[in-house]
Amino acid sequence: MPKITVEIPQEVLNELTRKFQEMPLDEAVKKVFEEYLRRAGESKTQVRSLSDVETLMTSIQRMLRSANDTLNAYSALMTEIRNKLTELYEAIDNLSKKIDDIGSKVALQQQLPQPQVEVQQPKEKVREKISAIEILKKQNVIYESEIASKIRNRDAFFDKLKREGAVVLELKDQRIAVDKAFWEEFLEKVSTLKTNVESEYVKVLGRAGAELLKKLNESGIAIYDVIKKKWVVHH
Repeated sequence: MPKITVEIPQEVLNELTRKFQEMPLDEAVKKVFEEYLRRAGESKTQVRSLSDVETLMTSIQRMLRSANDTLNAYSALMTEIRNKLTELYEAIDNLSKKIDDIGSKVALQQQLPQPQVEVQQPKEKVREKISAIEILKKQNVIYESEIASKIRNRDAFFDKLKREGAVVLELKDQRIAVDKAFWEEFLEKVSTLKTNVESEYVKVLGRAGAELLKKLNESGIAIYDVIKKKWVVHH
């Protein structure tokens, strides 16, 4: 009797073993073929030659190989999925551990005493009262016309300046208080002037000195002698 070798997938082999538990494997396979041929005969399908049998066996083997390839591909896919899931589980586990570590650190930080931050309130700026004589020393000359709207008792104002060392001059329309040091320097510079042209003597006296000389000249306290070409200041 001729022998035929058939490659059977493990799943089919397991099914044959389960179905024909009391029968040897080769007998079980033989029985399957016989059953197949019997059913083919019942359906009026006749196997007329050895060639028909070989064709049938070839078809069966092809189907078995195709099924085996499909199972292998499916098995490889399942293996890949299983590996990916394993990697995902590991990543989730690592992330969970990191979250737990962060939570522990936060809890510990909350238990530690918090440093006290001292907020310094901005100190209120104390406005220092500046005396009239100090103001005079800064601006050299104070004209009564400039403080008329600010000081009610101007007589007391100028008297106080005079007591504290300022030079107070009575002009025709107002009083002028001059810092003593500035006044002495002013007189010295005026004594050197050889002109009564304002654009010329402003170069020597400066703006404040030139304005003072002009006011004194208008009130007749400072007079320019055109013959001697010099200024005379009466004070």
